[in-house]
Amino acid sequence: MTGGHGRPVLLAAAGLHMVTQSALAPFYPALFRAAYGVEALAATGLFLVACQVSAVVALPLWGRACRRVPLARLVTAGQTAAVLLTAALVLAPSYAVFTGVSVLLVAAKAVVLLAYPGLARSHPRGVLPGVVQYVAVLHAAAVAATLLGGLVVSVPDPRTALPLLAVVEAVLLVACVRLLRPVAGPAGAAGPAAPAGGDVWRLAGYVLLTAVAVYAARPYFTEYVTDAGASAGTATLLFVLPHLAVLALLPVAGRLRARLGGRPLLRYGMLVAAAGLAAQAAVTDPGWLAAARLVFGAGLALGQVALDERVIRASGSGAAYSVVAMGQTAGLLLAPMVATAAATAALWAPLPVCGALLCVLAVAAPGRGRSAAAAAAVSPAAVASAVTPPARVTPPAAVPSAAGGQAPPGAERVGTAPPAPPVPAAETAPAVLPQQRRAPGPTAPAPGPATGAAAGAATGAAAWARPEGGPPAATPPPAGRPVLPLAAAPLPPAPTTPMSQPPPTVQAPAAAPGVPPGAVPGTGSAAPPGSVPAVRP
Repeated sequence: MTGGHGRPVLLAAAGLHMVTQSALAPFYPALFRAAYGVEALAATGLFLVACQVSAVVALPLWGRACRRVPLARLVTAGQTAAVLLTAALVLAPSYAVFTGVSVLLVAAKAVVLLAYPGLARSHPRGVLPGVVQYVAVLHAAAVAATLLGGLVVSVPDPRTALPLLAVVEAVLLVACVRLLRPVAGPAGAAGPAAPAGGDVWRLAGYVLLTAVAVYAARPYFTEYVTDAGASAGTATLLFVLPHLAVLALLPVAGRLRARLGGRPLLRYGMLVAAAGLAAQAAVTDPGWLAAARLVFGAGLALGQVALDERVIRASGSGAAYSVVAMGQTAGLLLAPMVATAAATAALWAPLPVCGALLCVLAVAAPGRGRSAAAAAAVSPAAVASAVTPPARVTPPAAVPSAAGGQAPPGAERVGTAPPAPPVPAAETAPAVLPQQRRAPGPTAPAPGPATGAAAGAATGAAAWARPEGGPPAATPPPAGRPVLPLAAAPLPPAPTTPMSQPPPTVQAPAAAPGVPPGAVPGTGSAAPPGSVPAVRP
């Protein structure tokens, strides 16, 4: 996908995307109130829903673009748009303009999500270490986003943080332009990619439900903790504890994946996370809540490593992974709705609801499917050869050669040659045999006058013999067939006599009575020495 220097740039882009998505969310109500005088909480909800919908719509479009354009160039283009749109946020005059620009910004930044499969596969130690590295970057970004969000909320005018965000986006753009280069080959080619199969769509549905189960427990957690008597700082620390647990257990999760396998580890992770959510709903003491949050984070570490590796192996390209990313974004869109519906009963109600959904997902954990790259590597010819037994070929016996010997086995083509197509009569003129062209010796004397068949044979033989020093003559064509040029005649058949046998000698018939020696039959005059007798029709 990119060179060795491009991996840190793409990882930084993914982390910044996580920070902007999470860090800016807590202060949107304060931003709208201070900058535009919008007090209704429904405005914040509408803003978040519009941003998530734009990501769901943009991801398939970015996936289709990946089939023709290298992903490195798409990321650079998206980052360029992000710099311009972030600068436009600083100058947005109203809530409506701010919402519209933010929708375009989220759509432009969504392309970085498609770099996940290439980053995981290009890791020097394999796919599993690449997945662990990417998950570590995301959770580290989530920790940084939580801390940054707390600082932003404490600022009197939250809009002062937007220029800083624009500067960070510009620095990342410079790194993309200088370090991101498409690499020729299967990972960096911009050729057509295989479309997403049924396995990828099933995984996208599973990822959607997992995102709902994990993120629906977040919106009302801090309010649930503060209502129980904890301070805002304690609530923030409890909120970030699962991410710290994931970062601590990722190396162990990688080793457990190699030992247990993907599906068992995914089931264990889902059940452990469900137990952590159920424990959070049952206790309110900060110490027990911290322990339950750590259990929840341990389950997330196990489950996310197993599920992400399964997804990466199933999706063969960024175009196929766009389906999974679209499912995850749709889950992020549905999670606040599920949380709001459950919180109408009690603030702790989203926790057991999400735990029950995780238990269902543990039972329905996907097995090890066939990867898209392996499926694309199988050609129809390979499938046909796998289902059709090969024909048994028996080597033929030795074929007699033209020289009279035995040709070694394998010198002739195996099998029986198909019959030759019929040749028209006009193209069957006999060719000149070597022994006729190389007839040595002087020209036989012309016979005397003769009558009948003997005279005709003598005349033809004398007329077509090669004279001493003269050019080779062609063999007379049979009666009734046209004379073809020598170049147009077909190749002569192989001689049936050995080449060492001397050519046949042309015997001249006896001179007819009354004809002087050397005279041309029918003229009565002698031919000059060295001349070729004329052929009478």
